[in-house]
Amino acid sequence: MITQLLNLEPWWRFAAALLIGALIGLEREFVQQRSGEQEFGGIRTFALMALLGAVAAFLTDQYGPLIFLAVYLGLILLLWASLLASSMRGVEEGITTEVTALLVPLFGAMMIWNQPAVAAALGVITALILALKPRLHGAARRMSAEDLRATLEFSIITAVVLPLLPNEGFGPFGVLNPFQIWLLVVFISGIGFLGYVLMKFFGTERGVGITGLLGGLVSSTATTLSFAGRSKTNAGLSTVLAQGILLASCVMFPRVLIEVAVVNPGLVRQVVVPLAAMLTAGVVTVYILWRRGRAEEPVDHGGVELSNPLRLKTAITFGLVFAVVLVAVEAANEYFGSAGVY
Repeated sequence: MITQLLNLEPWWRFAAALLIGALIGLEREFVQQRSGEQEFGGIRTFALMALLGAVAAFLTDQYGPLIFLAVYLGLILLLWASLLASSMRGVEEGITTEVTALLVPLFGAMMIWNQPAVAAALGVITALILALKPRLHGAARRMSAEDLRATLEFSIITAVVLPLLPNEGFGPFGVLNPFQIWLLVVFISGIGFLGYVLMKFFGTERGVGITGLLGGLVSSTATTLSFAGRSKTNAGLSTVLAQGILLASCVMFPRVLIEVAVVNPGLVRQVVVPLAAMLTAGVVTVYILWRRGRAEEPVDHGGVELSNPLRLKTAITFGLVFAVVLVAVEAANEYFGSAGVY
């Protein structure tokens, strides 16, 4: 039985490679049928290209690396010839499909080279990016200079600054961890940035609501801080932002209940009623605010200027306060024991 299972080992990887290629090819063929344009590749082509990458990787493991290099170089030449032929016919089109065709064999090879989960995830993400073309292009057309600046700033503090910070304690009592403190700054800034993006895409009320729910799953305090800061610059959104803060707080109660159930199931009976009561009160308050906003003269949220989407000053201030609190708590614990913390 074990021998039979081992014999199946390469075949499921080949099948998975075929499925990844077929998924991407399905999206490409769907676009071609909707647009009426004939481009390079469809379901069969991309499925076979993924299988080609898997077979080349399999043979490479058996006979050496030159096999995969030769196959991939041949694919590059084939795609170059296809682009050249299209150019000679006077057909002007992008190279998205060709770039995708270069990725698909790599996904197939990753299936063989013990990275099936990564290959599957990247394949799905690739298909999603291709399918979201209208939305992505629409977002680019609607993007302002302020949107671009905010996106670049958030990318810098997340992808450039954060990885460079040491992830170890230093300073008084060794409790100041630059990486963790800046991670809090990134999260608070990210909540504000996410809310801004969702408001642009889904409208003010739905955008704030979704952000409040998602932010409450991680930190209702950070979500509250971000929304409170935004209400200072967007007074017309104060009621909507208040609803978002309450939604974030409401999410905290079931989250705490789940955490208690995992850590100490015996406490669930003692905390479920108070948590349920607080959750009910929060939901009712959100509903009352929503009805009151509907009953009053409607505010044109679409005309509200959504300025300063990335509130770095507020986030950094909160990070500094957090650092001070860490030192104060550790000092109290050091000099006064557990009573000092309370």
